[in-house]
Amino acid sequence: MALTLVPKVVPIRSRTITRQRLIDAVGKVLAKEGFRHLGVNQVAREAGVDKKLIYRYFGGLPGLIAAYGETVHFWPSADELIGENRDRAGDMPPHRLMSLFFKRYAQAILRRPQTLEILAWEGVERNELTRPLEDVRARSALEFFELMGADPPEDVDVTALVIIMAGAMNFLAVRSRFYSALGGVDLQSEQGWERIERTVDQIMEGVLGQIRRSPD
Repeated sequence: MALTLVPKVVPIRSRTITRQRLIDAVGKVLAKEGFRHLGVNQVAREAGVDKKLIYRYFGGLPGLIAAYGETVHFWPSADELIGENRDRAGDMPPHRLMSLFFKRYAQAILRRPQTLEILAWEGVERNELTRPLEDVRARSALEFFELMGADPPEDVDVTALVIIMAGAMNFLAVRSRFYSALGGVDLQSEQGWERIERTVDQIMEGVLGQIRRSPD
């Protein structure tokens, strides 16, 4: 009599736990080793599972990195960045909303040491594995700025402004992991970051202070 092989069914709870172990593991390995030397063997070893599960659950390393990027452990959500200001964000003038974003953005990534390590690696090892994390950041920023109820001045290149400010915040936050100060500003103290936040307010006031309301 022929035997019928029944596929092994993995319990949902077990799959969920294994997926989470892999997501946690790729963040740890990425922060330590960077993008260039990241491999499925290292991640599977860190997670304590068979590397075949990376392909089964995520389709490969890029899919696993994308899943990690979607977690709040890696990147703050728009809700975290806007906080209790969501209901009145649409009434804020652009310069105040943008100031709020970049100040809370800096605070959020400073609370994520693993993220800062990954951002540092990304600055020198950009490749196809960095793209999923870049996409997560772009979506988070777009979701936040969709709350803007007033148009910025027409002569302001908002995209250029955003990348300049994001680059500055990333640089300062990453640098704070290795150096205590830059140009006399203490990057590891509340007082130092208060100086930076006041300057963010001044920059946004100067660049975006003149607003034009969107037509109803």
